[in-house]
Amino acid sequence: MPDTPDKQEPQKNELTVRRVKVKNARALSLMRMLKNLSSITLAVFTLIWTKSPAAQSFISDPFGVKIDGSYYFSQKSADSVKLMVSDLTSEGTQSAPFTFKSIGSMVRLEDRLIFAAEQDKGSELYGFSPHGQGRNLQLIKDLVENGSSSPQELTVLGDQVFFSASDGQRRELYVFDGGDKSVRTVAEAYEITLPADPVHLTVIGRKLFFSAGEAKEVKKGNKTKKVHQRRYYMLDTEKPGEIHGFPFFDQHTNPKHPVVDGSRLYFKIHEGPERYEILRIDAADPQPVVEVIGDGSEGFSDCLTIIGDKMYFRGFDGPQNIGNKELWSVDLTKPTDRAALEEEICPGPRGAFPFALVAVQGKLYFNGRKNGTDTHVMVFDPKTRGPSRNLPDSQDASFLSESEKGALLFVRVVGDEIHFMEYDPATNLSARLMTLPVP
Repeated sequence: MPDTPDKQEPQKNELTVRRVKVKNARALSLMRMLKNLSSITLAVFTLIWTKSPAAQSFISDPFGVKIDGSYYFSQKSADSVKLMVSDLTSEGTQSAPFTFKSIGSMVRLEDRLIFAAEQDKGSELYGFSPHGQGRNLQLIKDLVENGSSSPQELTVLGDQVFFSASDGQRRELYVFDGGDKSVRTVAEAYEITLPADPVHLTVIGRKLFFSAGEAKEVKKGNKTKKVHQRRYYMLDTEKPGEIHGFPFFDQHTNPKHPVVDGSRLYFKIHEGPERYEILRIDAADPQPVVEVIGDGSEGFSDCLTIIGDKMYFRGFDGPQNIGNKELWSVDLTKPTDRAALEEEICPGPRGAFPFALVAVQGKLYFNGRKNGTDTHVMVFDPKTRGPSRNLPDSQDASFLSESEKGALLFVRVVGDEIHFMEYDPATNLSARLMTLPVP
């Protein structure tokens, strides 16, 4: 009997050692796993952190406004913003002799640049001309003396510039007359009554289309938020005293993404959870009405772009495929037919997410993710309908635009430089036109 404890003790110690070894092994395995996870997390974080920011972080669209051979755009610089003048060469690019706290929408009106900017006070409407008496910066109108009117969506129609601005109480539709240099509300200038908060200003001929409507408080559950109930309106500038509304918008609101093709205006509208429709208005009709295009096409019908008789857009097939956004199209000669998937560029749940669609010489260019991750400029040929392909030197591009000679212009940030690029479809090569330093 006395020998029994002596024989059992070593077994207990041995068991304890085994348990300690197992615990140590598990601890070591956990430490290695955490180390590997930390390395992966650091690598992912580093990848995200080192990813070049978009060009929009530093400049406005450099290809949208051109006066006498020079392009005008804004560039951020420390705590100020400069107005840049460029012929798209490094030697021919300089800043105008004045700085601002901010620069907003800008347009060309004959030989003048009309733009929204903020200097010592709030954002107001300014004018500048590279020639003659207008060479000095001019404050066109101080709409809010002790505040900011914040002009937005400057839109040229003939010798006038229409824009939305605040009167200190709400946003109204204004017009600047390039002839008599006056600034008035459109309600006053055209003797009409208009709803507030105009957006999506679009010109077709002598007619101005816009969406307007004040926000209303809507209660959802325990929360209350402001929701806009905007409707489309048409102002015929040749018929003062008249404003045309569309009965369609008594039941449907918030039109977006307008695009013009001849006398026709196309846009999208939200019709319910993950359901959107493409609509059309023909401004040439004596009594224009709203038509539904594509038989109630589902999906995010954004970036509407027309080539020939087809409209292309980013979309998806129903709520169950919301993540797989691809390239869709609708035949405008058969407006009652449902929209169709044009190309599934990146099969699977991620989708290619095409955006910034632009037509150049009969081909469709856009930003997309062929592998579901990296964004490049891609090209799709409607004639061959072959697979879309990436353009060289086009990763994370911005401001896609057609040049006067039929090439594709775009901008990308590479390291600490902003590259202004041109893609030649004939050679399939991208060339750098000029470089600006990142501020």
